[in-house]
Amino acid sequence: MRELAELGFARLCDYQSRAYAELYVQRLQRVLDAENTIDPTQQHGHAATREMARWLALWMAFDDIVRVADLKSRASRQQRVAQEVKQQPDELLRVYEHFKPGIPELAALLPTRIAHRLVRWDKARVAQGREPLAWAIKIGSHTVWGMLALRLLAGLHWLRPHGSRFAMEQHDIDAWLNSVCHGLQEDWALGHELALCGRLIKGYGSTNERAKRNMQHILQTFGHTHTEHTNAWRADAVRQTREAALSDEAGTVLDQRLQALGVPKRPTTEHPLRFVRSVTRTAKH
Repeated sequence: MRELAELGFARLCDYQSRAYAELYVQRLQRVLDAENTIDPTQQHGHAATREMARWLALWMAFDDIVRVADLKSRASRQQRVAQEVKQQPDELLRVYEHFKPGIPELAALLPTRIAHRLVRWDKARVAQGREPLAWAIKIGSHTVWGMLALRLLAGLHWLRPHGSRFAMEQHDIDAWLNSVCHGLQEDWALGHELALCGRLIKGYGSTNERAKRNMQHILQTFGHTHTEHTNAWRADAVRQTREAALSDEAGTVLDQRLQALGVPKRPTTEHPLRFVRSVTRTAKH
């Protein structure tokens, strides 16, 4: 557990700051205290805290455009690309980075109030049948100006704690952390299964949003006390639904498993429908 925590601490120092890494340690300490209370003899070897050390660090270092620019402009990446294409000493290598940031990526770095207005405006455009705003950007990281642009973008990490995305992620992380701690206080197996739900958070953009919605539904459905079900049943239900969510990104398997357990399915999300006029062409003879 200590080795995983040290890796997580180093990752978050690199991602944001030492203060942010210390917040990671504080959060992890809460889980450790809860696990030591329910398992004072360490029969389970701090398995729940180990899982939290891994998945909490990964979630707190969530991917955004600043992080992507930072990783793409590192010397280690340039060396890795050169090795992958088997660059010879007498050969030149040109690397072009492709970005397509949209309103969500821009809003992520803005204060919450401004970001919400911007996102609502873009959603209203989409509801009227327009394409979401996005800008295709091609940057040559082998050039001086291209590398400067990437480093300038990577240097915006100081804006991250003031942005809407950061606030949203911290709120969701705290909700998961509270569920795990409360679960451990009721039953070790339940808390452990809830900790393993950190595996659900992955991907970027829409994939990440679906993953968080799946996790939130599982936490809300089984993470709180249910008088009609035992803790053992809830722990097994969390395991079944988590595995179902991991097996199918669309969520069909998860909805089927929720229905089989006799609990509500996930709420339906809005998806705008775009109708395109079909143009009939007359063949020329």
